[in-house]
This record gives sequence, structure tokens and C-alpha cells, in this order.
Amino acid sequence: MTLKDRFKKFKRTIRYYFLIWLINNIIKLPAHKFPKLQRLMLKVFPLVFKKEIKKAEKLLPKEFSENKEKILQGMIKNQVTTILEVFFYDKLKKLNPDFVKIKGKNHLEEAKKQFGSFIILAAHFGNWEIIGYELSAMGYPLHVVARPQAVNQMTQLINSFREKRGEKVIKGNNIIESLKLIKKKKVVGLLSDLNAREWGYQVKFFSKTASFYNAPVILSQRGKVPLIPAFAYRQPDGSHIVEFEKPIVFKKNQTMPQKVRTYVERYENAFRRQPEQWCWFHERYKHAELGRTS
Repeated sequence: MTLKDRFKKFKRTIRYYFLIWLINNIIKLPAHKFPKLQRLMLKVFPLVFKKEIKKAEKLLPKEFSENKEKILQGMIKNQVTTILEVFFYDKLKKLNPDFVKIKGKNHLEEAKKQFGSFIILAAHFGNWEIIGYELSAMGYPLHVVARPQAVNQMTQLINSFREKRGEKVIKGNNIIESLKLIKKKKVVGLLSDLNAREWGYQVKFFSKTASFYNAPVILSQRGKVPLIPAFAYRQPDGSHIVEFEKPIVFKKNQTMPQKVRTYVERYENAFRRQPEQWCWFHERYKHAELGRTS
């Protein structure tokens, strides 16, 4: 490991312990303290994640240039609020029965009835974590394919909150384990909006070439179950609408890049509706040329 890599790991570790300190204090607080904590975090976040915010500004597509500052500020607020909601989720739901509303539940019911299972395709958009929480509450415990964080303790921290609320984290070979679960009629969830680099396929994403994973396509086709996009839209009053969309349909004559592009279009549509709710600091385009083209 180079000195630069060690320094990066050190910074991430510092962030982890900062979060642990926050959590140990936050989980003891009542829900009415949420707004005050949010205001405090909104002051701290830009200082701690200055580099990520600059990256988001650089990566934001030109089509959003007129509202760039509004989108970036909204993104920061969404990230801060999402972190706090993970810790306050149970208290917030108890305080407000309408904290989360579900749209498109019929798509889940139809898929379960016809195929026995389904795959949830989510993204780092809105408060994506509550999708799994709500699925478990509805009787569809989610087995989530989670990408390890750079710091092991951070992975354990995030997974602990998922498992506490009914989710199971898939470990080992994700594709093989996911297919085994699908055969057992279990529900599998993916977040496939991160850079796939040489492990993905080149497709257009906001008019630029990016590399996306083909795992959603493989699991849906080999498992013979529907791929259902799910997005948690944050509302102006602080509540959420979790929308389960119509299943994605892949055509037999499509190439793999075309099939990947089919699900990427669902991402684009959601991100355009509320661009401030996606994590624009994800490095979507770096080394996209390494992705496969056929």
C-alpha cells in the first residue's frame, strides 16, 4: 500500500470514528431533536466532505447547469438527512405514521404471485436505505448485495442497521449467492449505480460514456424473476414516497450493452425528476473505456 493510499485510509478511519461518536450520542436523543442535529450536520458536512462536493460540481451534467448551486445544496442536505434518518428511523415513524408512503405495491404483489420472487433495483438516491426497511415491514425481507466500504468498520456499521430492521447482507460470490436465494423465493436487492470500470459495459449515462454492471440483467434472466426499480423520493415536508416501478422488460434480440442501457434509463428518469437527491460525487465516468462493448 502506498503512502497516499495509507493517508486515504487514515482519513476514512477518522470519518468512521467521527460517525461512531455521533451515533452514540444521536441514538439516545428523542425525535424532536432531529431538526437541530440536521442544522448542525449541514454546517459540518461541507467541511468534512469538501473534496466530494467539488467532484460533484465537476461531474454534474450540463443540462443541470442553470440550477447547479441549488442541486448541490440539495444533495448535501439529502446526504445529511439520510444519515440522520438511519439512526432516527424508528422514532420518526412512530412520531409520524405517514413518514413513508408506498407507491406501486401492486408490482411487488404481482411479481411474487406469478414468479415467487423479484429483484429490487435501487440507487444511491433519496434515502435508499428505507427501501429495505419498508420491504421487510411489508413481509418481503430483503437480501441486499452490499459493496464493502473502504474501512471495514464502516461496512459493519451500515450493515448492523440493515440487519436490525430485517435485511440480510449477501456475502461471498454475489451472483452465485443471489441466484441461490432467488431459487428459494427470496427477494434480492441491488444498488447498481456505481462505476463498474472493467467489470461493466459501456453505455450512455447523461450523454457521456459510463461503465455499468450487468449483474441486474444476469440475475433477472438466469433467476427468471422480474427486475423492479425502486426509488425513495424525499418530499418537501420531510416524508418519503417509496415508489416501486413497473418491472424492466429485456428483449431477446438485445445485446448485453443494450440490456444494461435499458435499466440505466430508469436511473436517468428518476435522477432527472429530483436531481438533488442523487450522489453526484460518485465517479461515474473515470476509466469508462475499460468497460466491455459487446
